[in-house]
Amino acid sequence: MIRSRIVSHNGSPAVEVDGRIIPPMAFTAYAHTRDKEYLKALGEAGIEVFFLICDPEWLYEGAFQQLLDDTKTLLEAVPDAKIFLRLGVHPSVEWLENHPDEMMRYQDGRTVPCRVVTESYGNGYYPAMYALYSQAWREEATRHVLGFLHDLDKTPYRDHFIGVFLAGGNTSEWYPSNQLTIYKGGYMGYECPGPSPCDLYGDFSPAFRQTFSGYLRERYGNVENLRKAWNDPEADIDNPHIPDIFERGFVNVDAIVSRFPIDGGWQDRMTDNNVGSFLNTDKYRCTADFYRAFHLGAADSIIYFAREIKREYPETLVGAFYGYFGCLDYYNMCMCAGALKMLDSGFVDMTACPNVYIERQPGGYASQRVMQDSFRLRGRMFFSEDDTRTVCEGDRAGARDYMEQYDIEDSLATMKRDFGRDICQDIHAWWFDQYERGRFKHPRIFELIKRQQEIARAFYDGDRTKHNEVAFFYDEESVHVVSAPTLFQMIELNRCLEIPRTGIPADFYYHNDIARDDLPEYKLYVFVNCFSLTEKERREIKAKVRRDGKTALFIYAQGFIDPDGTPQLSEKYVEDLTGMKVRRIDSPSYAKFKIAPDGPLATDCDPGTVYGQITKQVQDGCAMYLGTQTSVVYPLFVCDDPAFETAATLCKEKLPAVSIGRENGHTTVFTAAKWLTADFYRAVGRLAGCHVYEDDGDFVFANERFLTIHAATTGIKTIHLKKACSPFEVYEKRFYGENVSEIVVKMTRGETLMFSLEGEV
Repeated sequence: MIRSRIVSHNGSPAVEVDGRIIPPMAFTAYAHTRDKEYLKALGEAGIEVFFLICDPEWLYEGAFQQLLDDTKTLLEAVPDAKIFLRLGVHPSVEWLENHPDEMMRYQDGRTVPCRVVTESYGNGYYPAMYALYSQAWREEATRHVLGFLHDLDKTPYRDHFIGVFLAGGNTSEWYPSNQLTIYKGGYMGYECPGPSPCDLYGDFSPAFRQTFSGYLRERYGNVENLRKAWNDPEADIDNPHIPDIFERGFVNVDAIVSRFPIDGGWQDRMTDNNVGSFLNTDKYRCTADFYRAFHLGAADSIIYFAREIKREYPETLVGAFYGYFGCLDYYNMCMCAGALKMLDSGFVDMTACPNVYIERQPGGYASQRVMQDSFRLRGRMFFSEDDTRTVCEGDRAGARDYMEQYDIEDSLATMKRDFGRDICQDIHAWWFDQYERGRFKHPRIFELIKRQQEIARAFYDGDRTKHNEVAFFYDEESVHVVSAPTLFQMIELNRCLEIPRTGIPADFYYHNDIARDDLPEYKLYVFVNCFSLTEKERREIKAKVRRDGKTALFIYAQGFIDPDGTPQLSEKYVEDLTGMKVRRIDSPSYAKFKIAPDGPLATDCDPGTVYGQITKQVQDGCAMYLGTQTSVVYPLFVCDDPAFETAATLCKEKLPAVSIGRENGHTTVFTAAKWLTADFYRAVGRLAGCHVYEDDGDFVFANERFLTIHAATTGIKTIHLKKACSPFEVYEKRFYGENVSEIVVKMTRGETLMFSLEGEV
């Protein structure tokens, strides 16, 4: 294989192949495509790196020859192509049948047949889902993967391969086809006709018990510590308790509460498993540890494969899909919360995921699901899989009715938007074509890609250091202790609908990075789902944000749980983190609030608007989401500190909804509501002294050298630049003024403009 690695280049990580930097975009074609004309056009448009979807012979006979045929076709069309193997690590059906301990298993011992969907293999029908944390599977799959790579080394194509992208689990994205918890009457999965006859909950396989025991031993050290943490005198590391259906009940508590009148009807559905939307970790710490082990199990498998590949091919890139804070059910299918362990392992160079499948239409925004700037700090890279739908697909995969691709102009606008986001946020990416007739097979799209490759090269030729003024912080461990609707709303939905419309470009991190010396300085630090924090982690956050000139925004119950504390749940931890007295109310609230007309947030927020609830009809994507969401706050936390100013008031409770404290030059903002809107973030950003590029709620992405705006509405747009320049629109190839501090332009909803801020490109 060619020498390939991630290196620091002009202030940010980059892909280096044989000593040469290769900027985005890359390309992944429909598996086993034979359309040389299409591939040639992509190569001529400047695409150099191609991902080829493949599998070892272990999965099916002829798989290796299939890759050789695919490689031959590609190189005949693009002779200098660099190839990243999108290599499946799925077991053969025969192996799984012979290893029943390595299959997901439910409480009554049963397994549920499933289909593992891959792009390259249509016959992935298994007697049950293979355990993504199975050590036996890891070892056998590694033998086949390394054999596959050794065989490639013997071919004349060896000098075209640059990396291995590990494809495991359903749709190659490292999640199980079967749900971890299946409720009576619920969906059983592919190949399972009819509803579930009873509640089913897993995983009771020997493979998971081994994984769970290993996690507990590492986490607690000995059985005495485990029993104290679990409040269970019979807890056993070697035979750990698997939480039953009741112990997982906190997951859907928000949905239960929101279905009933706010003043009653829900109480008889509550149990001691939850404290409002939170898992009662004082009694059911075992449940949080169970989910933690489940998530880390898949991450450990990716690390295992990457380590073994790196031992034999140390200068080869290795990555995988992983880290999805969104799209999948956090508790029943998703395995997202082990990304930091992977990034810190030293073996995984990059991870990737597709954009969120909502609001992808022109006038919307395809947000990311990972905290990509944590990658940057570690010299790693995040790749966005831009499976951007186009008009070429017609009705397929929601392209027309869900993503509103009605003509070629719609497709060009959304591709410009997604590419502009990639460059301005400085992430790598590939276009992904899942359509056998060619999602991007259109002369105007080839022309666009060629221009975008020129822009990307120009960006990589200059300084890529980021200087954003806002950072959002997220927590992996907290994923395991709060209800699924809360996670969906606060993480995925808010990041997609609101954060990118603030007019203030932002960075995204896992909160653990707050203690790093190389974390850039920010004016505003926003804490999104950091509900579970140790005393040490709270101390590190306070040290970073309680400094002169800094502003911290704490959304709802940040820090409510201390996994090492006694008790584990307490408003005292919220007080310690925020520096204010807190009143806790143990009943649900819609947390609707109004802004104080004369308060510090009225510059951007409408005092007549009722905030706190999602009011937008969410545009579906691939029939995965429906309707609007009701945001339920339970428990309700409000400021009870006269030293803090009330900047907004809860409409029903008449208590502080937004509280602002100022001390020793730093500012603390606390909100009782979970759901915040773009204008609210903008108001807090302005309060913190951040530069606001645009005030009208359009999608703006910017770094020091490029700026992209995608119009959410039709009208006159005014973009306020950080410093005077001569903005050059890169597609029209014309200047929008000379030495100007503003760009004023009329735009139509769904239109995209991208500007170079340092001259012609």
